[in-house]
Amino acid sequence: DVFFALGFAHAQDRLWQMTMLRRTVQGRLSESFGPATVQVDELMRRLDLYGLALASVEAQDAPTRAALEAYSAGVNAWISEVSAGARGRGAPEFLLFSSEIAAWAPADSIAILKLMALQLSGALQNEVLRARTSLLLPAARLADILPDDPSTGIAALPDFASLVPGVVPTFRPLDFAMGPLSPVAAPGMAGASNAWAAMPTRSAAGGSLLANDPHLDLTAPTIWYLARLELQSGGVIGGTIPGVPAVLIGRSERLGWGLTTAYVDDQDLLIEKLNPDNPEEYSTPEGWARFQSRQSIITVADAAPITLTLRWSRNGPILPGSQYDL
Repeated sequence: DVFFALGFAHAQDRLWQMTMLRRTVQGRLSESFGPATVQVDELMRRLDLYGLALASVEAQDAPTRAALEAYSAGVNAWISEVSAGARGRGAPEFLLFSSEIAAWAPADSIAILKLMALQLSGALQNEVLRARTSLLLPAARLADILPDDPSTGIAALPDFASLVPGVVPTFRPLDFAMGPLSPVAAPGMAGASNAWAAMPTRSAAGGSLLANDPHLDLTAPTIWYLARLELQSGGVIGGTIPGVPAVLIGRSERLGWGLTTAYVDDQDLLIEKLNPDNPEEYSTPEGWARFQSRQSIITVADAAPITLTLRWSRNGPILPGSQYDL
């Protein structure tokens, strides 16, 4: 009942925000915004975070599935109310842009978390920055300003310039911008956060202290939505994100918790070697292997649809040179 009610309340107040987050991760912004967001949609289709979210639903345990399904039912109950009552589709933005609202599903909530993970990681951008810089500076200077991990690494990487002969070094600034709706940040701007805690013996009031400061982009509305949930196990209060049935930063009577970005090296960019006789194949230690591929159509408002060929290797999704300033 609590998760149903949270879904209903989120949808009452933030339905446009929720559908925008879902459209972003699905690669469907251009259905509303036209050619301006095609590059964002193409990136999200290639990363296929929504496909991964669908697979993730099957991996959830029974209580999590129950919460996700109850939350979705609450969101859909409000969508039914505004549809039946002709209440402006639930948010004024729907009067300006596409008013179609698909039913909410558990995968939508998981997809929003995956989208936030992408927004808060800058490792791939930093690898592009490092590769570009390696074309301009000697190895010792590169290691000075972009130092290696001092621990025992196992990767024996070839010289980048030898992999892409003929690239002319340039001092042109890196350009990751894909418009204000892009989930990709510039290097060094992918978010940060602070957290600290003090034991009762260190506080004047004799209680534990927790301070948490997650740095996220300033948006209107904010990404956070404060809520209090009265569960069978007790009350929980704190910050939720519209679309997700969880208190991500909050407290109960006995426990407080926060979130910070980890700044771990959670993305790798690899260069695949293509078969010169068949560009649908790439090199592996066992010989040439065929890319997995499928077609995807981006519907664009006030323009012709765009058909993409999405490809994956054993290392993950294939990105074209037009994205991430590759």
